[in-house]
Amino acid sequence: MGVWDKVSTALTYATLIFVAVILFLHFVLGFQYVVILTDSMEPYIHPGDLVITRPVDPGKLRPGDVILYEVKIGNSTYRITHRITAVKADETGGYYFLTKGDNRKYTDPWRVYPEQVIGKVIFIIPGLGRLWYYAPLIILILFLLIIAGLAYDLAIELLEENVYPSKARRPEYIVLKRKKLVVHHYRKRKGR
Repeated sequence: MGVWDKVSTALTYATLIFVAVILFLHFVLGFQYVVILTDSMEPYIHPGDLVITRPVDPGKLRPGDVILYEVKIGNSTYRITHRITAVKADETGGYYFLTKGDNRKYTDPWRVYPEQVIGKVIFIIPGLGRLWYYAPLIILILFLLIIAGLAYDLAIELLEENVYPSKARRPEYIVLKRKKLVVHHYRKRKGR
C-alpha cells in the first residue's frame, strides 16, 4: 500500500467519523452549530466563530450564561446568541430572561421566555464559522474524490490483463514452467 493510499484511507475515515459525530450530536442529542455574524458578543465571541450549543433545561439557566434563543421580529425569526443578565417574573407568574450582547450598552428590548431557548453555549471554535459555511461543499468534494478513486481502482482491476492463462491452457503452462526450471538448474550446474 503506497503513501497516497494510506493518506486517502486515513482522510476517508477521518471525514466519515467527523460527519457521523456531527450528525449524531445534532440529530440525536440536539446540539446546534451556529456561525456568529455580528460583533455583539465581543470580546467573548467574535464574528466568524463557530458556537456549539446543547439543549438545556431553562430552569437551570442563571445570569451570566450565554444562550442561543429564537425571537420573532415582524415576520422574521432570528436566532440570537446573547448573555443572560437577569431572570424576572412576569405578570402570569412565569419567568423570562433579559439578555444582552457583551459588546452592547443596553439589554435587548424583548423578553426571552423559556420556550424560546434553544440551548446553552458550551464551546466556541474561533474562526471556524467561516469554513463551516463551506462544510457541505467540502464534504461533497471529498466524497466525489473517494468515489472517483474507487471507480479508478475498479476500472484498473477490470481492464488489467489476466496474468494467469485460462484453465484449458494451464497444463501447458506448468510444463513450460518446469522446462524453464530445468534449464535454469542445468545452466547453473554447468557453470560450476
